[in-house]
Amino acid sequence: MTIKAVVLDFVEGVESVGREEIEALEREVVAKAGRPTSRRYLLDLLLKTEVEIERSVGGFPVDLRGRAHTRDAEAATASLIELAEEYSQARVSGDTVRAEDCRRAVRHAKERLLLTLRRKGLSSQKRQEKDEIRQWFVVWLETPELFSDWIRLRLGELEPRT
Repeated sequence: MTIKAVVLDFVEGVESVGREEIEALEREVVAKAGRPTSRRYLLDLLLKTEVEIERSVGGFPVDLRGRAHTRDAEAATASLIELAEEYSQARVSGDTVRAEDCRRAVRHAKERLLLTLRRKGLSSQKRQEKDEIRQWFVVWLETPELFSDWIRLRLGELEPRT
């Protein structure tokens, strides 16, 4: 049985995943797949499901999963601007948990992008594009409230103020 199949079977019987469930899943993976795997990989697979995952183990709400896009520059730009606006609204309304969840979603996408950049078969053109997008994610995480203006300046869509 594959690790992914074990995870999908596991989530059918749980409402949410916390530390205890992650530990149980790790044991189940060894028992059914015949080998251990990293907690990071398990979390990545769990984040592709609809199950609630506690923040204490790296989870964030289902509605934020997959919203930070990395497939190309256009999708990355649009999704990061949208998440910057949502982050800003959360901060203004005093919802620090939602603001942090937005940051977690962007951080998770950046980590997945780093894994993509480690692939040996990635063309130099695609690697360059993905590395540029990775830098955008870094800027977003450092200053999400300035990201929209920064990316428009970066892409030449906004004239610098004098």
